[in-house]
Amino acid sequence: MAKASVNPFYPTRWTALTWLAVLLWAWHPFTLNFPPSESYAVDSVTGELSQPTRYHSLSELPFPVGWPLYYVKPSYLTPPAVVSWIAGAPIPPPGPSSVHPFAMVTNLLLVVIAITSLVYFLQRTTFRFTLLLLFAVVSAVPLYFALGRFITMFAGYEAARWYSIAVYFSPIPAALAIKFSIFQRVNWACFPKIGTRCQQSFDSYANADDAIAAASRLEMRGDWIASIDLYRRAAERWPQHATYTQNCIDRVSQKQSLAKP
Repeated sequence: MAKASVNPFYPTRWTALTWLAVLLWAWHPFTLNFPPSESYAVDSVTGELSQPTRYHSLSELPFPVGWPLYYVKPSYLTPPAVVSWIAGAPIPPPGPSSVHPFAMVTNLLLVVIAITSLVYFLQRTTFRFTLLLLFAVVSAVPLYFALGRFITMFAGYEAARWYSIAVYFSPIPAALAIKFSIFQRVNWACFPKIGTRCQQSFDSYANADDAIAAASRLEMRGDWIASIDLYRRAAERWPQHATYTQNCIDRVSQKQSLAKP
């Protein structure tokens, strides 16, 4: 049981941020890889929808399907075959679309790797204790779609497709950086934290309650080293709170041990 408690892939230990991210990462490829069973045409004059065109197999789909790889490719996306065509004769109808099962399996594997990397990254970093990051992720969703529309307008559909692929699979290098301790070698104190004030000096705290409250905020923000240091200094300055601060230090130390790979 103790082994499961430190496993970052154990669902009962996932935070709200992790669950939200997993749902978003699973929804995107599901919608893009699910083949439609019918399509409609819009009348250019009346604007009304035509009778639905139903598809009984993947090879009947006249448009590409699949993400990040197309597993259904219409004939105009495949190398053209040599077809004899007499000038003035009716243009031959397009051939059936080609279906690639290997691309379907590859898409599934890539999505699983991306979601696994996302879970590992969120569960192994201090970001899962930051409510501000949860708000930032929710706010970034409409920005992602707006930027995608902007890229489509100015660079084309294919550029927007590569943009979505780059954003979706960004957790993979982030998880590798966590796995090989690249982030731990960076001095994050050199970078400003979004939406937080500069930490005041210890001598400016008028009483133990203010110092302990500041240490608790650091703990919730994920600054565990600074939080432990402030708890210890508060215990030295106000010894009557030493028992309580020691309990807080033990709690933060436990979080640190659970977050280590």
